[in-house]
Amino acid sequence: MVDCWRSRIVVSGERNTDESVRTRAEELQREYTETVWNRGEMDGADEHFVDDVVVHDVPQTADYEGRDAFKQWVQEIRTAFPDFEVDVEGVVGGDDAIVARWMARGTNEGELSAFGVPPTGESVEWSGVTVYEMAGEEIVEAWWYYDMLGLLTQLGAIPEAPTA
Repeated sequence: MVDCWRSRIVVSGERNTDESVRTRAEELQREYTETVWNRGEMDGADEHFVDDVVVHDVPQTADYEGRDAFKQWVQEIRTAFPDFEVDVEGVVGGDDAIVARWMARGTNEGELSAFGVPPTGESVEWSGVTVYEMAGEEIVEAWWYYDMLGLLTQLGAIPEAPTA
């Protein structure tokens, strides 16, 4: 599915130069991030995601099918990091896609069951990029790419590489 989606974007060779479309894409991304990720208001997902959204957590090779599965994933992260916060550092968008570059941070006070990591009390930060396929102003599919190695290293789940 990703290859098909990329083909639509790349093969067309068209780039949307409409400033209002790019501005709206950035507004939508920042609004959704603040509501869902930073405040944990899951009703924001109802507003920004279609009911049958598919979310791909690429580093974990996990797919969350449906808005409720996405909400559960967000809640698991926010439980592991109660002070979880995301800063959107850049957004590129067009009619049918938004790409956001972000930095996340939080203090690990709950288990990261997906990684088998117990609470560490460590304050960590990691960067990532998310690609959203849009239908109007709703997200229909998303691909999360992030620095899982850096996150797990900061949590002590993976030993740091020795320095020369």
